[in-house]
Parts: sequence; C-alpha cells; structure tokens
Amino acid sequence: MPKITQITVQEKNKNRCNVFVDGGFFIALPIELVYKHSLSVGLEIIPREFEQIVFEKDKSDALNKSIEYVSKSLKTKKQVKTYLLNKGYSLKIVDYCLEKLIEYRYIDDVEYAKRFIESTSNYQGVNLTRYKLMMKGLSKQDIEQVYENVEIDSKKNAKDLAEKRLKNKEITRELLSKTYRYLISKGFTYEEATFAIDCFKEEL
Repeated sequence: MPKITQITVQEKNKNRCNVFVDGGFFIALPIELVYKHSLSVGLEIIPREFEQIVFEKDKSDALNKSIEYVSKSLKTKKQVKTYLLNKGYSLKIVDYCLEKLIEYRYIDDVEYAKRFIESTSNYQGVNLTRYKLMMKGLSKQDIEQVYENVEIDSKKNAKDLAEKRLKNKEITRELLSKTYRYLISKGFTYEEATFAIDCFKEEL
C-alpha cells in the first residue's frame, strides 16, 4: 500500500503543504487538513479515507476562490455557481460554497437587485432592468420584492433620457419618432415613452 514519504511546507504559502507518496509529489493540502487527519511520514494511504481528504481540500479551495471572486464586485448566486462549475468543481462542492457565501452574506440576490436597479434606473426602463436581472439568475420574486421597496420615477427618467437625446438638436417628427423607439428599446413602457415625447411636441 502506498505510503507518505515526505511532507513539506510550501515556500510561497506557509499555510499549505506538499505531500509526497512513495518518493513522488502527490498533492498539495491546506496545513489544517494535514493536522486534522494526522498525516505524517510513513502513514499508509487508504484510498477511501484519502478521497475524503481530497474532497475537503477541494471544498476549501473552491470556497477561497469564490470569496476572492465576489470580493471584486457584488455577484449573484447564479454568477458564482457558473464561475465555480467552469472551474471544474462538482455540483456538491458548488452547493456547499453557495450555502457558506449566503450564510456569511457574501452574496445576497435581493441586495444585488436593489443596487442594480438604483444604478441603472436613470438610463433604462423597468422592463429592460427586469430582463437583465433575470438573465443574471435572479428570481421574479426577489426582483418584485425590491421594486416594492424602491421609489423610481420612470416617467421622469424617460423624459430626462429623451432630453439628452434631443439636446441641441432641431426637433422634428422624425427625430421624436426615433427617440420614442429608442426609449422603448431601453426598456421603458409605451406609456412612459409617450409621456416623455409629449413633453417636447410643443417645440415642433
């Protein structure tokens, strides 16, 4: 049966050890796992037990990677799941990481939706915002929960966006028509776009 022949602390990362089996490099492990499982030189490697050690090592690595990923900017649950799956981690490990990230409040889909809506509402309508949030993996329930608690004047936002498009330009029916279609493409409703355009019809 294979035996551990050497355990060395990595030079660049003192929190990890290199484990050698039968004279050759076998695996790098967090130092806490080495102590937890009492790994030492001369210890025989039992496959089933070592599979559990490797699983714990993968959980630790995946959690560290996911924390680093979400620390750069707020992410949704779906984005983190996709990131970890693309890294090759199993669904069991991914689910473990998501559970921990939610527990530690590193990810919060409702908070993500709130910040996203507040940062985009002045240049895109509710329809487009809802669609983008759903593409990021948020549920309709979470999205509607945020909209119930966030005050947005969509008509004013549509008017302000139209004003930027029309600034310093000669107002014509063709230009107003193009601006109306532009507002619709940005996710504003027909009512909101009509309201915005009506505000400039007197300048024809």
